[in-house]
Amino acid sequence: MAALVADMKTISTTRKYTVEAQVRAYDLLSCLLEAADNGVVAVSEEAAQEFKTVWQQNADVLSAAYDETALKAEAAEMIKPLEKACNDARFNAAAAASLHEFAKETFQTWQTAGIFARRRALKALRERAGFRLEQHRIGNYVAKTFDLMNQADADFARSQQALFAANIAYKIQPGIYAKIAGLL
Repeated sequence: MAALVADMKTISTTRKYTVEAQVRAYDLLSCLLEAADNGVVAVSEEAAQEFKTVWQQNADVLSAAYDETALKAEAAEMIKPLEKACNDARFNAAAAASLHEFAKETFQTWQTAGIFARRRALKALRERAGFRLEQHRIGNYVAKTFDLMNQADADFARSQQALFAANIAYKIQPGIYAKIAGLL
């Protein structure tokens, strides 16, 4: 609560919202709504009174300073590195899946084709794999590429979850401080 009071004072002097202040306000509003649903008092009377006083003194300035477009642009800028990592992981997962399919095709060729086709297929797989493959253990290529594909898929899922967790655009809403003051 004290951080939100400080945020309101800062916003009233700078006339600019920050994403961090908006996220703190959203999180507090969420906690207050949850506490109200459970019938629990989540804030002390003194803190609530201080918040309401600062809100009433700065309500016009706070509403005039709110710029949703700028806040959403700042939030989007914050997650760009995670988007890049997610796209890279998606590309790696697709490449690993392609390599696994190619290893299965090579194994099928190894089982059914003649010696020259076998060697060509094995050479192509070795070039594409980027790691050493032994000629007499062709069945292990499929298993190894399957493991690589699973690892790449797991890395992609982790990066995707990190991106989803860091996306805070839904927390940028107008009138959050007014809603908090109304709940208090």
